[in-house]
Amino acid sequence: MKRYLSLYGAFVRYCLRQAVEFRVNFWTNLLANMGWMFSLVVFLEIIFRNTNSVAGWTKPEMFVLFGTYSLLRGISNTLFYNNLSQIPLYVRKGEMDYILTKPVNSQFFVSLRYVSLDDLGQSLAAVFVIGYGWLQLPSLTPSPLALLDFALLLVCGLILFYSLNMLLMTLSFWLVRLDNLMVLADTVFQVARQPVDIFRVFGLVPRFILTYIVPLAFLAGVPVRALFHRDAAIPTLLTAMALAGLFFTFSVLFWNHATRSYSSASS
Repeated sequence: MKRYLSLYGAFVRYCLRQAVEFRVNFWTNLLANMGWMFSLVVFLEIIFRNTNSVAGWTKPEMFVLFGTYSLLRGISNTLFYNNLSQIPLYVRKGEMDYILTKPVNSQFFVSLRYVSLDDLGQSLAAVFVIGYGWLQLPSLTPSPLALLDFALLLVCGLILFYSLNMLLMTLSFWLVRLDNLMVLADTVFQVARQPVDIFRVFGLVPRFILTYIVPLAFLAGVPVRALFHRDAAIPTLLTAMALAGLFFTFSVLFWNHATRSYSSASS
């Protein structure tokens, strides 16, 4: 573990030096990510000019939900999402051959090699959005345990988001080109910034699928519901931990299977 922490520290230092060297590019991307975030806030404002709630969620609650999802995406983009999107390229160009021969766990390397520091702009903007929604909810006074529950559920959401993307990107060992599939998947993931309650008009099946089969509800909706005391804390947290552990295990097993069956780009 100490060796991997040291290696990850080297990754961070390298990316930090790169950001300092190209500081204009870094600040431009940082501000662009924040600007994109606030443009979506304006979109939410427009929606709530015509309604008081969406599927029982008020405007402040939706801002907290939207901010939570954006915080999760900002953290994931900084840590691993941009790394995972490079896996198909590694396979096509033959770089995966070199990665698999390195004296380090290949899944660790392809997941965390680069730290996208300019994506911190989205996380910073997301914190402001959460605060904006929170200030409009004077009745929201979560206990320390509720805040801890929220934080733990958010960590589980990050693990789930990583695992789902890792499972998808691992398909590149067989499909090679996943560009269109990546765009489609990213569109599907946007569902997580909406409450699953909006699907209640279609019955229980869509909500069950989005909660337990493709658990997008646990990315942001479930943590925010816990913050609002809408769900039982302990059962929800145990379910989130079980799903996160299960999907992460699947991602590791699937990656190991893919790398074992990989015969190099030149064969």
